[in-house]
Amino acid sequence: MLVIIDGKVRIVTDLTEASGTDPVTLYTCMPPYNKFILKKVLVYNRDSADHDVILGEYDTTASAWNRNILRIPVLAGQMVTLTEDDIPADFVMTTDPASAILAWACMLEAAITANPVLVKVELEVG
Repeated sequence: MLVIIDGKVRIVTDLTEASGTDPVTLYTCMPPYNKFILKKVLVYNRDSADHDVILGEYDTTASAWNRNILRIPVLAGQMVTLTEDDIPADFVMTTDPASAILAWACMLEAAITANPVLVKVELEVG
């Protein structure tokens, strides 16, 4: 979903399930040459175990994790909301779609015990 806040375009992703150490794409950073800046994060750990949710840059072309940007510890059953005051200033940007299309993605530090962890982010296009 696209929204406009203070004249800036923001993208709100769907609720995405993370269940292990395999990256799950939250948003593919296209069109190229635009910075996709993380502004808000919602994490709901429905699992019976504590987890660290890792957000970062994922190369969808090579199916490869590029770098960790944010690690969020969440207790079992806990919901965490981070706003731009809690998030380091960083972005993901596709600069050459012919060689690599990048995305914001998430993964867990370990597999789930029972239920997936839900993740939703808000990105500002810069």
